[in-house]
Amino acid sequence: MPSASHVEIEIPSRGQTEDVRADFQSLLREIHSANISNLNSLHPRGRVLFTEGEPARGVYLLRSGRAIVSISSSEGKVVILRTAEPGDVLGLSSVLSHSSYDTTIKTLAPCRTEFVRRAELLKLMQHSLAGTQAVLKILSRELTQVTDRTRSLLLPQTASARLAKLLLDWSKERDGKSSPATRIDKVFTHEEIAQMICSSRETVTRLLAALSRNNLIQVTADSVFICDRAALENIT
Repeated sequence: MPSASHVEIEIPSRGQTEDVRADFQSLLREIHSANISNLNSLHPRGRVLFTEGEPARGVYLLRSGRAIVSISSSEGKVVILRTAEPGDVLGLSSVLSHSSYDTTIKTLAPCRTEFVRRAELLKLMQHSLAGTQAVLKILSRELTQVTDRTRSLLLPQTASARLAKLLLDWSKERDGKSSPATRIDKVFTHEEIAQMICSSRETVTRLLAALSRNNLIQVTADSVFICDRAALENIT
């Protein structure tokens, strides 16, 4: 059995809403109907699609799998912003602003993507109203996600509050409601969780142990169970 500091936690894939899927499928249809050259690829877990600071040469349309979206400081501190899921268009804001990629994307599971070069995407937007509308909706949703994530990082004043909120978010269903099933499978290490709440691995290990000791959660070899949702909510 792995040691506590190396336990991984897997967030449940809540999937995307009908609107997200519709916008994504609309963009795919426009790309394919315009005969735009794109590269369809399969990537193993742990593959870096692009890194922060690289020239934004194009976008990746995530067809399947999941990926970590992160940023880093000049000192090397990493913050994980969110987990990308099927229906996300990675690198979109950087491509539209003709700048360097502002995040790093690393696959969390085997992924299938379609890569569209910047010039081809701009050409599509010039000639396709439906394509432009889909791109703008996807971009708007991405900015909303960034705002929500920033709020979750900055408003809770303590690491314990940020961790409690993260666990509660992971236990929600697709519609955002609390799930009666409170089991969270494992995939993220304590180090990666620390990068999500702007803390340290040691702090995450200590906080998880304290939550378990106080019977708010139960940690097993392959899962985390939320035992007292109300108590977690009080922490946040």
